[in-house]
Amino acid sequence: MAQRHVVPGNGGGGWKVVGTATDSAESNTNTQADAIDEARRQLENTDGGEILIHGVDGSVRDRRTIQTTS
Repeated sequence: MAQRHVVPGNGGGGWKVVGTATDSAESNTNTQADAIDEARRQLENTDGGEILIHGVDGSVRDRRTIQTTS
């Protein structure tokens, strides 16, 4: 199952969407909500997967499963 991690940006603020080691998709956004939306779009365009949403301390605070209808 593909995964996308929504994590705090590097020092400059904002949020990032990061894929797993085998799927290193990455994008930067201004807000966590935008990063979650981007992660959802990425997974909807593939075979679905799981979004792991990290807090500012780095711990996973929520998980969401994205399923596709195809």
